Amino acid sequence: MTNTRIVAENIKFLIADVEYACAATMVELTLGDAPGDVQTFCEQRVGGEWALGLEGVTSGDADSLYRVLWANFGTTATFVIAPNGNAAASTSEPHYSGVVKFNEIPPLSLNSNETSTFSVTLRVVTTPNDPDSSEFYGVTVVTA
Repeated sequence: MTNTRIVAENIKFLIADVEYACAATMVELTLGDAPGDVQTFCEQRVGGEWALGLEGVTSGDADSLYRVLWANFGTTATFVIAPNGNAAASTSEPHYSGVVKFNEIPPLSLNSNETSTFSVTLRVVTTPNDPDSSEFYGVTVVTA
């Protein structure tokens, strides 16, 4: 069986319903251990905490991803990632959504004669995992 492969081009990446894919060079969701969790040999997972890793182009424009991260420090907002770039989620092309906390301000890094870029890792607001739903510790897999 051949599975459809995701090629990371023309993705959709939204924060608070605003598209930022053209300002991002990398978007990554990573599930790690929640602080203080201990997993025994008999448990599948005690808890988890998602991180939303972003890399992008540094811009001084007020509506740029870079400035939005600065302006919203300490607040939360919804996010949606559509890896296939599809406007509507489907079972074969799902969207991933949740609420992100702007807990990190992107650095200002300047190199002579190069386009400036940034990298941040933001926390996703964690919720209890429900095996009977499509929500996993605060990230929902949307298929319809």
